[in-house]
Amino acid sequence: MKIRLLTEKDWQIWNALRLEALQNSPESLASSYEEEIGCSQKEWEDKLTKSDVFGAFIDNKLIAGAGFHRLNRLKTMHRGDLFAMYVMPEYRGQGIASQLIETVINHARSLVIQLHLSCVTNNESAVKLYQKHGFKIYGTEPRSLKIGSQFFDEYLMLLELK
Repeated sequence: MKIRLLTEKDWQIWNALRLEALQNSPESLASSYEEEIGCSQKEWEDKLTKSDVFGAFIDNKLIAGAGFHRLNRLKTMHRGDLFAMYVMPEYRGQGIASQLIETVINHARSLVIQLHLSCVTNNESAVKLYQKHGFKIYGTEPRSLKIGSQFFDEYLMLLELK
């Protein structure tokens, strides 16, 4: 497996993986398939240039991804977000998510002093994975996401890097 930073030239493979993630795990991502299916090539390219998105590849196939975004206001530049963590179901349980998280953490260390993420409270395996990498729950956002008539709470998690 190889992990690398995606560029705007990777927009099509990122688009495909992201849309799959939105269909397979809609409660795990803040956006929706309906919102992103209509995005243009330019919008997909912009997503890859405005944030740092890392992709995991096996045999040149993108099978997982995770993003990092640094907050850009003067008072919040010390913070970053880990977002859009997704591994294709057939590749789960092989340590790929751990390697992606470590890649994002190592990347973030030179840019921010704390890394945030949110995770639905009922995704116990993801919560345990993040905790394994040092993230701590510091709060719960009730009814953070709504899909149809169902609400999902999210844990707010933090990793202090310095």
